[in-house]
Amino acid sequence: MADRTYDLQKQVQSKTVTNLKKSVLLEATVSTDDTITVGQLTTLTAAVVKKAVDGTAVSCTVLTNVITITEVALTNVQVVAFAIGA
Repeated sequence: MADRTYDLQKQVQSKTVTNLKKSVLLEATVSTDDTITVGQLTTLTAAVVKKAVDGTAVSCTVLTNVITITEVALTNVQVVAFAIGA
């Protein structure tokens, strides 16, 4: 197992990366139709939002650097979000 991990790391290190993505982890209290603007990024590639209390998924959409909560019947729910972008 250790040899395989080393080989994988060696292969990754030899690649030239031209488009580096940034990631942001954030917490917020949201309700349905709320928006979260991720000011550290100008364009989001993807976002995942989960309820902080139990880790269940919260439906959302992404446009530019804004996450819109689309989950039905949410009111003042604390969430954790992970966003990837540039």
